[in-house]
Amino acid sequence: MIPLLIFIGLPPQMAVATGKMNGLGGAFGGLAAFAKTGLIRKDIVRVMIPIAIVIGLVAPLAFSAIDAEAFQSILGFLLLALTPTLFLRRRNQKKIVKERRVLGYSAYSGVLTLQAIFGSGTGTLAMFVLTLLFGTSKLEANATKRAVVAVLTPVTFVSLLVSGYVSVSHGLVGMVAAFFGANIGSKIAISKGEQFATYALAIFTVSSASILIFTAK
Repeated sequence: MIPLLIFIGLPPQMAVATGKMNGLGGAFGGLAAFAKTGLIRKDIVRVMIPIAIVIGLVAPLAFSAIDAEAFQSILGFLLLALTPTLFLRRRNQKKIVKERRVLGYSAYSGVLTLQAIFGSGTGTLAMFVLTLLFGTSKLEANATKRAVVAVLTPVTFVSLLVSGYVSVSHGLVGMVAAFFGANIGSKIAISKGEQFATYALAIFTVSSASILIFTAK
């Protein structure tokens, strides 16, 4: 979405900000699919929602000072490097010690900060944090991520909208498409199970990383 917005003439920062409308649609579309499945990890959500609100309010202050193009390439290569970890066996939740959870919350806060500023692609990092540090399944990670982002994205979006970075007319179509795409995709993943979710996420991660790398200037 962001490369397309840049292609049609929006400045890079405005393209990234307008892309938040895609994030709104995707977050609530996916959340609607996962809401009654019991897959959302409420223990993680309770901690991360207040953090998400603070980040959503503060992160946009740094928006104009960040080099999005340099970050785009770094993120792409990082996602490629992390892809093999999707196939690691799920950790036993009972063995996850307090220190690892603290590390998990710290890492997740960092991911949310990146997501608030850059948006596209960074949300996938949350899947790695949740599966590797909290021991969630892929479906639990997806559901939990959607719940947290459903709080982060509206706060960030309003902050950027007030600052004049968002082109609402350009973002509406993407928001509607993202809502239905995320909703349908999440329902398919739920019905197909964990193995399907793993391979689907791996394909999505590699595809996203490739797009980030090859569209970076």
